[in-house]
Amino acid sequence: MSVNNKKSLFVTYLLWLFGGFFGLHQFYLRRDRHAFLMWMSCGGYFALGWIRDLWRIPEYVRDYNEDDAYLKELTRKMRKDKKPNSGIIRHSAAVIIADVLGYLVIGAIPDELIPNSDLYKPYICALTVPFAVAIGVYTVGNVGRHEGAFKYPFLGAYITSPLYIFYYKNSVFWSSLCATIAFNKYGKKWRRSVTSKSSLVKRLSVLSICAILYMSLWCSWLYFNCSVEDKDEQTIKCRDAAHNFLKSPAVQEFRQVFDELLLYVRIHGWAGLWKEIIEAFDPQGETNALKVLELSSSATQDEITNRYRKLSREWHPDRHKDPQKKIEAQEKFIEIQRAYDVLSKIRSQRLRKNKKERENPIPSNH
Repeated sequence: MSVNNKKSLFVTYLLWLFGGFFGLHQFYLRRDRHAFLMWMSCGGYFALGWIRDLWRIPEYVRDYNEDDAYLKELTRKMRKDKKPNSGIIRHSAAVIIADVLGYLVIGAIPDELIPNSDLYKPYICALTVPFAVAIGVYTVGNVGRHEGAFKYPFLGAYITSPLYIFYYKNSVFWSSLCATIAFNKYGKKWRRSVTSKSSLVKRLSVLSICAILYMSLWCSWLYFNCSVEDKDEQTIKCRDAAHNFLKSPAVQEFRQVFDELLLYVRIHGWAGLWKEIIEAFDPQGETNALKVLELSSSATQDEITNRYRKLSREWHPDRHKDPQKKIEAQEKFIEIQRAYDVLSKIRSQRLRKNKKERENPIPSNH
């Protein structure tokens, strides 16, 4: 392989770190099936595959780059074993992915569109679910240096088809297991070359179509069969619950606030919005201090001082004889003292700033 076509171990780890959860590093190494499986299973069964790739990546890179030492060892394995061994991880992955697709197909079948659904749905599942299971096993089985024909998981899955007529909700695992065993025993063999010759456009197109088909199953389940229970244990379709949620007062209020926020940005810009956010957080404690002293933001230093003196006399601990009230007065007195110090400091800083600006005015551009 030419040097220009070799893949970088550093780049692969970088893609693993920032996009590996979605299989980006596998796509970079042209392991498209592996990339799709990572994406559809949330990082390889909720990030387990993503973590495993941390120490598997060097082997993947050597394989793509056709490293001499790696190919020599691979050739030795191929001569020793007529077909690749199935480790527990790949075997489990095949069953899990097949289960996911099988149950997803069951959930995606729109019950409300099927007349007498309880009678006909088991037969529909018997025809469709084994096919989805076979696709899952075939996809996992054709990752990397392993490959095999589709007919073996297909036949293995459809052997269990009669089970769906009687137990369609509990038969997916047996289909997945039989399809995986059939593929590993009869269909699996070594792949001589793992590098795809397809163009980037074709690869992206194929992955996009697969992703659309996969997401369409989820959408069908969400729209037709997903349901929740309310506090009265009444079953409500997720689509109806979502519609009601969007019409709820909380969401309407959020929309109103969001619209007002956009209007504010159009008038004052992002800088004005940021300033408003900072002021809302009250980093200097001015707003809280004004609230404690019961003053408006336009209060002068004299008004602040007068208010402070009045409240200090009112809440001085010596004016209270009851022990509990004395403690409360002590806390309030300290709070008033702190509020006065905060406001006095802020007013003093503003006076110095205004004086400095008057003494050193900014020159006009005109």
